[in-house]
Amino acid sequence: MITPNPLFHRASYDADGNIILPGSGATREGRLQELPPPEHAADATGRARSEGQLPRSAWQITDENGGAIPVHPTISRELRALRTLTHRAFVEGVDEYATAFAAAAPAFQQLEEETASAMHRLWRFLTQPLAIRRRQTAPLKKRSRGMLFFIDVFRFGGTFAGIFLVLFVALNYQSFTDIALARIRPFIVPTTVSEALQEERIADALRTGKKATAGMAGVAEFLPQVGPPDNRLIIGKLDINVPIEQPPTDSLLRQDWAQVERDIQTALEGGVVHYPGTARAGQAGNFFITGHSSYYAWSKGKFKSVFARLSDLNPGDEYWIYYGGDRHRYKVRGKREVSPTDVTVLDQPPNKRLSTLMTCTPVGTTLRRLVIVAEEVDPDTGIALKPGERTDHLVEKVQPEVLPI
Repeated sequence: MITPNPLFHRASYDADGNIILPGSGATREGRLQELPPPEHAADATGRARSEGQLPRSAWQITDENGGAIPVHPTISRELRALRTLTHRAFVEGVDEYATAFAAAAPAFQQLEEETASAMHRLWRFLTQPLAIRRRQTAPLKKRSRGMLFFIDVFRFGGTFAGIFLVLFVALNYQSFTDIALARIRPFIVPTTVSEALQEERIADALRTGKKATAGMAGVAEFLPQVGPPDNRLIIGKLDINVPIEQPPTDSLLRQDWAQVERDIQTALEGGVVHYPGTARAGQAGNFFITGHSSYYAWSKGKFKSVFARLSDLNPGDEYWIYYGGDRHRYKVRGKREVSPTDVTVLDQPPNKRLSTLMTCTPVGTTLRRLVIVAEEVDPDTGIALKPGERTDHLVEKVQPEVLPI
């Protein structure tokens, strides 16, 4: 039941500013007598304001201009107490840390003295001379312990480095053999004037589409008029003529990247690999080819060192690609090394006809990737071809003499 007098349900303040709830020690009659009626309370509030005193319901805050707004005395005391407590805790913490560092100073000084003493004893121990007898009749030879220690370290390090070098070369002997033979061949078999003229005739036949003459067959740079049944990469400067393998694309469509890597490694056993998802030769984009520069000697395949000399290609060099029976000429535009995580080399520009050759570098490691970027050019003029542009190079049609049985 709600009392007819609403003042009985209102809280009030005492003289000290404490909040007094209804029914907390005074009777209904006493409370009613203690609390003034609303009109008297309004008169009391008006008198307090006129006398410069604050009503009990006022709060202390700061206005937009930074001016102080009066606060109730109890809240002001609590704020001052909180500031005092915070300042006291901060001062006590600083004093505690200062006292701790002051107490630890002798310990740090003692540690420094002991360290210096230990280093001095170690130095005397290492520099103490020792007599070493090399042979029965040889005189004694004195060497310090430090010198003997460094000699042992050098012997162990040299032995370990030698064993590692032998194993490294043995595991990648095919790649290093190809590189070494390419370096020493000009000194062993110098190129004669007739050989240079013959190579020039072969290059001219390659550009103009003429048939090979006697003595021109068997050179990797010479391309026949009839395309081979498979896709091939031919780099005359490196004496490379290898098939281009195409791994399955179902794992790429599933975005199963681990299986994509396994498919590429399997395809590398049969030659170099056209990376799945990249443009084809002659299309706008980036015809991306990857191959081994070295691989395990016991692994399958005959092309484990096919790109061992890929670093010999420089801007201006050319290579040729047979793809789908069509012949494509590419001219190298740039060469760089990238991190294995730099997948931007697979980008497909829509306004260019590029081709990229990639392999691991240095040879025998997988630390970096060597990237050769080339642009497709006209087989006759050498001018860069635009997307959708066809060459005017005509290839003589070759017909069989008789039909097969």
